[in-house]
Amino acid sequence: MMTSNHAAGSPKNPLFTKWSPWSRCEDCLQRRMKKCISPKCKQSKLYEERPCPRRRCQRRRRGQVNGDFRIIHVDDDMRKGGASLPGRTWTKWSKWSKCSQKCRTYRYRMCRKPEKCKKRKRQKQGAYCYHDNSRCERYVLDLMDTNSRRIDTTRYEYNNKPPQVQSTDERVNVKKPNCGRARRKTKMLKIIGGKEAKKYKWPWHVAVINRYREVFCAGTLIAPRWILTAGHCVRSYLRVRLNEHDLSSIDGRELELTVQKVFTHPRFNHQTVDNDIALLRLPRAVSLTPVCLPITEPESEEMCSVMGWGKLNSSDEYGSTVLHEAKIPVVPWVTCTRSYKKYFLTTNMFCAGWASGIADTCAGDSGGGLMCPSRNGTKPNRYSIQGITSFGDGCGRRNKYGIYTMVFNYLGWINYIIETYS
Repeated sequence: MMTSNHAAGSPKNPLFTKWSPWSRCEDCLQRRMKKCISPKCKQSKLYEERPCPRRRCQRRRRGQVNGDFRIIHVDDDMRKGGASLPGRTWTKWSKWSKCSQKCRTYRYRMCRKPEKCKKRKRQKQGAYCYHDNSRCERYVLDLMDTNSRRIDTTRYEYNNKPPQVQSTDERVNVKKPNCGRARRKTKMLKIIGGKEAKKYKWPWHVAVINRYREVFCAGTLIAPRWILTAGHCVRSYLRVRLNEHDLSSIDGRELELTVQKVFTHPRFNHQTVDNDIALLRLPRAVSLTPVCLPITEPESEEMCSVMGWGKLNSSDEYGSTVLHEAKIPVVPWVTCTRSYKKYFLTTNMFCAGWASGIADTCAGDSGGGLMCPSRNGTKPNRYSIQGITSFGDGCGRRNKYGIYTMVFNYLGWINYIIETYS
């Protein structure tokens, strides 16, 4: 049966009440529920289902084609109209579909009274799923651990089991010995208040190009075939240029490739810009040094580096042709939220920058990484990507810091995508 140690909250910092008693057996299932008691999850509820111990129910389960697998976190659409309508309006839910290689399962129900269903003849309900000791188990439970720190924490948990999915050899390892090594010594210059980066100092920094041949975003090489960028940088057609420094000239070391496939985070929200993260798969592996992934969350006041071809001043019409970098500190969460009272900030975000605004990212720098020196005893010239440039209130304004996606929250998702689709 499922264990709830991966569910939202912990005994020391609970988000939900204790489990309610198990319900009576209905359709060979028993149910119980937790209610949210924290502002972080508002009025959400967490549900768990288990098979009834009756013999006839056990016989029925043995005859199921799909086998037993666990289901967690039903999608948001279950709460959009229809979920609270009288039972006679909709048919019963169908059985959950087979757990796919993408760790997803779905079920459906049909409308019995069209006049009450708002033109929706069929309602679809989706969930994450996994089999014990599978790749999906690592992905889903990591995803749920991330979501426990976020506002959207409504979940359904079921107990049900099979296909073993093979994992690939290419896996992102935060302890890879060859990742995150930057070249030393830099030449001073200007990203708002920054300096020109030494050529090829940041070998993993990538220019993201749209169909009009414009460098409009940036990305970060984290594995031989994978680039990490912001979800809001995704377009239907993308190219990337590696080993780039001066956009106005060609020195023969640049490598330009068409993005083969894009994976935007399934929970990316265009309005709140939450989960602003995406992975770009290259058509082939490259031999450049990737950056390391973080092993902890960024620390307040930690000094990190940002780089990009964005505007040097907020009034500029175009971005810089030469790659620039700047050092900025990670800002305490309280200071960050105080600075953005009118914005919806989640714990998937954090601030970095100077209160004076002397150095900041700007238009064109989106999707680039916030590189912080590793704190695990390695040499100081090794970096990990702690954040992804997401958004901000203007550029270089006083007490208006840059907002970054917290990469640490997405390690499970990143590893799952790379293992599954490499």
